[in-house]
Amino acid sequence: MLEEGMTSKIVDKKAYKTKVAKKYTTFLAKYPEIFSDLINGSDFDFALYDSLESYDKRSPVDIFHVYRNGNGIEIKPGSAVDSDLELALSIDAIEKLIQTETKVEYAQLLGTFYNNPDEDKGWIDFMLHKRTQTLIDMGYGKFAQTAGILKHDD
Repeated sequence: MLEEGMTSKIVDKKAYKTKVAKKYTTFLAKYPEIFSDLINGSDFDFALYDSLESYDKRSPVDIFHVYRNGNGIEIKPGSAVDSDLELALSIDAIEKLIQTETKVEYAQLLGTFYNNPDEDKGWIDFMLHKRTQTLIDMGYGKFAQTAGILKHDD
């Protein structure tokens, strides 16, 4: 499943506070092709929440960001300096996402958690930090279409 030549690197693995973040970053590092549609320089946050209450308070249990470099991705602890967007995920959603085996399966499950959020089964949300068209031009739109989050006529 690995696209030829796509690399991944987890920076400072000890900096992650939670087991779920360690498992999720390990999963993402194993499948860097999830990010293959993004242009070089794309950088976005993954905020992990243990409840809707913590999400409402904007207090994630852990946060990391994925930076798309020339030949792959770097996964780094903490928020990006100038994040393109924040992907907020429930721990329940992450536990299911890390069991997927392809980019399409991952994207479609992510879309399910966005389109049909469920407090018990899992949910995700996005906070865009740049204009929608800018994000589409950066490659996020292609992934969002695969996920069923962005329809072709949006």
